[in-house]
Amino acid sequence: MVEEIGNVQSDKQVLLSALINSNGSFKIFSELPLVNQMTEEHAKIIFTCMKEKHYQEGDVIYRAEEEADGEMYLILDGKVGVEGQNGYHYANLRAGDVFGLFSFLDDKRDHSATIRAEKDTTVLVLERNYFDLVALEDPKLGQYLMYFMFRLLSKKALKMEIEYAHMHEFALGRKV
Repeated sequence: MVEEIGNVQSDKQVLLSALINSNGSFKIFSELPLVNQMTEEHAKIIFTCMKEKHYQEGDVIYRAEEEADGEMYLILDGKVGVEGQNGYHYANLRAGDVFGLFSFLDDKRDHSATIRAEKDTTVLVLERNYFDLVALEDPKLGQYLMYFMFRLLSKKALKMEIEYAHMHEFALGRKV
């Protein structure tokens, strides 16, 4: 009886793995820089925790000063624009880029930017609840994801420091 249960579980795992591997979105997901350094098992765990959402050109994904929803977005395909509260266009994000990280990490924080699809866009969304569950069940994967988020935040901080230094030099009349 125990052997039969083990075989049924094994068959279910094989079927689930085949379903995930045949999913076109998983193929794109597994090639992104965030994922291509993970083990296949970890990539599958994260992928199954994410929801796929589609936005049409012009759709607002969320607005600056809206209450955060505890979600982090990973762009699979398409392009989104990042706008400040005043409507100033700061940046474009494309496949492989992540947004919503600050409000994902700090659920007491409102969104600091408006994110708008600049062309038809597909994203994968990770809710904070699922992240917390994954981190409890697989601490190594949770640690990897936290390290990834730390690296993203470090890159953003470094970019801001460089931009500030250039503005400072420009204001002093020095070559930039």
